[in-house]
Amino acid sequence: MVAIVVLEFFADQAQWNYHKAKGAYQKTAKVPSDLKYTREQLDRGFNTTGLFAWSRHPNFAAEQAFWVCLYQWCCLETETYANWAFAGAFGYLILFQASTWLTELLSAGKYPEYKVYQERVGKFIPKFGTKSMELPQTEKEKQKVKDAKAGKGAMKTK
Repeated sequence: MVAIVVLEFFADQAQWNYHKAKGAYQKTAKVPSDLKYTREQLDRGFNTTGLFAWSRHPNFAAEQAFWVCLYQWCCLETETYANWAFAGAFGYLILFQASTWLTELLSAGKYPEYKVYQERVGKFIPKFGTKSMELPQTEKEKQKVKDAKAGKGAMKTK
């Protein structure tokens, strides 16, 4: 469980660092030199580096894994296959699934490249064939970005 908490810490810190750099970039139009991001990464609007290159929501994945492990530990301690702690763990899983669904919906509507990110990178765990957002886009992916910029197939958030 300690490893899961450490993973969540690093995911949350990476997200914090990215949004700090993005905020500074939006204010000054200069890429902050103290944080290691490129202009392209900051223009994209969402983090695709580090853990976020492998999972779209590594912090959510770690949080859910923590609650599942906590439930499993409760079962181990009570020497049962199921117990009352299921309610808490299941409640958190439902909360995170709903929160992730909403986050994905809003992000796909706000950021044109997010649909490409969804295809390339797994939601919680890395998927087979994960492709970095730093790789060039295919013609199909370019068309998706173009369509998203034109407002086709995505919810408008503005």
